[in-house]
Amino acid sequence: MELYLKAKKLASKLAQQIIDGIEPNGYLETYDKYEETVRLLSDPVQRTALLNKFSQNEKQKAIQSLRIYIRQKKHRQTLRRYIKMAAILVLVIGIAIAYYANQQEDQQLYIANNPLSPGKPQATLILASGKEIKLNSELSLKEKNTDILNKKSGEIIYTSTSEEVETEQYNTIKVPRYGEYSIILSDGTRIKLNSESELRYPIVFSGEKREVSLKGEAYLEVSKNQKPFIVHTYDTKIKVYGTSFDVNSYDPANIRVVLVEGKVGIHHTEEPEVILLPNQLARISEKEGIIIKKDINVNYYIAWQEGYFAFEEDRLEDIMATLSRWYRMKVIFENPQSKEIRFTASIRKEEDISKLLNQFALTRTVSFNIIENQIFIK
Repeated sequence: MELYLKAKKLASKLAQQIIDGIEPNGYLETYDKYEETVRLLSDPVQRTALLNKFSQNEKQKAIQSLRIYIRQKKHRQTLRRYIKMAAILVLVIGIAIAYYANQQEDQQLYIANNPLSPGKPQATLILASGKEIKLNSELSLKEKNTDILNKKSGEIIYTSTSEEVETEQYNTIKVPRYGEYSIILSDGTRIKLNSESELRYPIVFSGEKREVSLKGEAYLEVSKNQKPFIVHTYDTKIKVYGTSFDVNSYDPANIRVVLVEGKVGIHHTEEPEVILLPNQLARISEKEGIIIKKDINVNYYIAWQEGYFAFEEDRLEDIMATLSRWYRMKVIFENPQSKEIRFTASIRKEEDISKLLNQFALTRTVSFNIIENQIFIK
């Protein structure tokens, strides 16, 4: 018990210092005071016993807070220093067992013999004429005084040569399951579409408003312009005042808007406009209308468009639903109660999903078994 209390105190202290941005010298002084504690934890027997005392949230929330913080660092030297000191915290609270697992087979609770394939940039473009084009190679074409360039990297760019058009004509881009794609509209607005998403937009914005329609999820960086920018998603309308934000409408009955910068106004059915400010989240549903949550960590909600998935005390069922849109897998819950277990975790989108499942399995609250492309959870 004494070792547990010392380790927990050290873990808490180091986590808070790292998050607060205290310089590495401060960490080293703290580490020196607890050198004996860290030495004891290098013993596998002591470490295993300690792991059983820490709750899954204590272990996972600490390391994920560090990962989110570290990703925000701009300079490599600073990054390396933080990673070095974070490793001490990882050892203390037992998260290091995830790294030991690669070297010690007896600690590996889950093994994937055939890694499940992650997704890739892919989409279909539907022209105003109805013609469909698979965006799997570089191409250029012209429509209504607009040059359209598709890059093999997964981005399509619209460049208007003239706004003198009689009527707006629309294109649609559809992103399938296991895909993602970026688009730059004729006004310079940049939009990244997540898997199973669809965007309908004018080739050229010629009217008094810039309006697009979205199904699924998208991250938008709207260009400044005198014309208001409006996103329609089912019965919800989002009016943009020059901003960056994420819209998730996979479930039309539970739409989510997260604001990173600027300001948006949200209209739902006949309700009056609700203003959303930075670091706020709006949930829109038929039963409860628009509910605002303040002071959120937006990094968890926009991580997908930065190349990784991040979850903060999310239900396992919701986590697996998100992952199954990207990894080629089918999820089967053999124990329905497992759906409600909550985890805090992250994984880069190009990584083998077994790394994440191992983290979950190490909490000993859930187990996984893969047969071909199916994941059985109990």
